[in-house]
Amino acid sequence: MIIDGLQINDWTREVIAEVRSGGVNVVHATVGVWEDMASAMTRIGAFRHLCRHNADLIRIVRSVEGIHEAVDDDVLAVVLGFQNSSMLGDDPEMAGIFADVGIRVIQLTYNIANHLGSSCWEPQDGGLTRAGYRMVAALNDAGVLVDISHVGNVTGRDAVEASVAPVAITHGNPVSFCDSPRNKPDELVAAVAERGGVIGCTLYPLFIGGADVTRSEYCDMVSLLAEQIGVEHVAIGSDAVLGWEPDALGWMRNGRWDRPSTRTQSPSFPPWPTWFDGPKDFGNLAEGLEEAGFSAEERDLVLGGNWLRLFGEVFPS
Repeated sequence: MIIDGLQINDWTREVIAEVRSGGVNVVHATVGVWEDMASAMTRIGAFRHLCRHNADLIRIVRSVEGIHEAVDDDVLAVVLGFQNSSMLGDDPEMAGIFADVGIRVIQLTYNIANHLGSSCWEPQDGGLTRAGYRMVAALNDAGVLVDISHVGNVTGRDAVEASVAPVAITHGNPVSFCDSPRNKPDELVAAVAERGGVIGCTLYPLFIGGADVTRSEYCDMVSLLAEQIGVEHVAIGSDAVLGWEPDALGWMRNGRWDRPSTRTQSPSFPPWPTWFDGPKDFGNLAEGLEEAGFSAEERDLVLGGNWLRLFGEVFPS
């Protein structure tokens, strides 16, 4: 079973088919980033509409049992998630309400600080706020996986320690492999693993060192990480961005808070490595993991088994 720990696609029937072409069985799909509560519900409704009209290819799942049922029926199982907590406002009750409509993963912050804590891009990280501690507890109670991928390191460590359930870095790499604020220091990665969490190694070009990084270099990084924290805590979160128009990246990164002037050119999506140009290349990645020394059992844990274990520990049965 291949499980991708995060994709942020603009989903269509064609995108679903492309994801499936790489043998992917399960995807954690982002359905909210900058939205408020009403807009987030609209996004969830739109995804439900997509699934209803493409039921032969895709299905929203809420549990590990639902994942197995979708895989047995040969349709793509989708775990819905938010890459921000803005849609929850300051009300912890919203954690359970969004869980009731299918949200199973919530990232505490995106690219700017919010009322829960700091993002990885902030010049100063004040850690998890009082509201943040309360929200982490509410997410635990609701069976929602806490994601710290874009979260600042101090805030992220606070969340790991506050959560009674394991947390995840759904899409990120060790900063020792690629020096970016979006990647994580060894001590935070180790803390996630020590509490039973999972690190989904990303393939997004800006966080692996660019399109020229080789398959061997990337897979050796995954292998080293497995040696350091245990293979049972290492997975893949590609951060695939299929289907978007070229000017969509500006909104993804900044939303409304940092609108560029009319003289500023919109950012463009970076080129991906030829060996992994998207989810269709998971087979190529699997070969690279084998060449890096992973046994078949270890490869399968990295490609899906570890996410499945974590989902089983966190999601309601």
